[in-house]
Amino acid sequence: MTRLLTLCIALFVAVSAQQADEAFEVASVKPVGSAPAEAFAAFGSGCDGSFPRIEGKRFSVTTTMFALITWAYGFNNNGGCSYVSNGNLITGGPPWVRSERFQIQAVLPDGAPAYSMPQFLNGEAVRLEAMLRTLLTERFKLTVRKETKEAPVYALVAARGGAKVPAASPNAPVGFGTRREQDPNGGVASRLVVSNVPMSRVALMVGLVLRRPVVDRTGLAGTYTFDLRFAPPEANPGDTSAPAIVTALQEQLGLRLEDSRGPVETLVVVAAEPPTAN
Repeated sequence: MTRLLTLCIALFVAVSAQQADEAFEVASVKPVGSAPAEAFAAFGSGCDGSFPRIEGKRFSVTTTMFALITWAYGFNNNGGCSYVSNGNLITGGPPWVRSERFQIQAVLPDGAPAYSMPQFLNGEAVRLEAMLRTLLTERFKLTVRKETKEAPVYALVAARGGAKVPAASPNAPVGFGTRREQDPNGGVASRLVVSNVPMSRVALMVGLVLRRPVVDRTGLAGTYTFDLRFAPPEANPGDTSAPAIVTALQEQLGLRLEDSRGPVETLVVVAAEPPTAN
């Protein structure tokens, strides 16, 4: 009996310590007003484009509760706030969840991993995401419900004749992103630049450009490096000489986009309250 009691106490202590590790050592939450409308237009409703700073044990950011939810519930692994907003993957909750920004300053507990920004943005900061969930639950009284629904998606597949995506060099740096540039004739063009990334990440970036989830069904393993030039989706035909991204994918990479439907994980905000005072 004594041995069983000792084991139960040890288990309780271990669980309690683990739960403590899933919360910030200390956290400050302050309201700072509404995000500008142009930020929502650029990044999607509820996403103001702000990224956190992770410096050792310190985590800080000024952003909306909506963006915090996308980070806390694992959506960074699938494209982050813009992906969630454009796909309407978080619904419910009061309007201020998307419009009002809050300044978060927090300290991670001793023993927590020293995460980097790339790890955070790639969905690899699992313990930090758990701490954000605890913060949202305790300070914003957030309650959510997970649902899986069928939604319109694009399927990224190999075009007729086969894919021709350049393979990455083994030691190439890892990176991906889009940028806007001017043509010599004054027109505009966008570039999707990726280095040493898998096709799942390529599908993610294409989805962010098209503002619709893209599922990788190419069957291509390994990692790839390329620089894809295409017309910004919102550009008028006379403003650019670059091809549409659908055409660019097929002509430059041997990839094609197909209309499809697929299961996507969503969140429903059941309840949320303005944060408690510090």
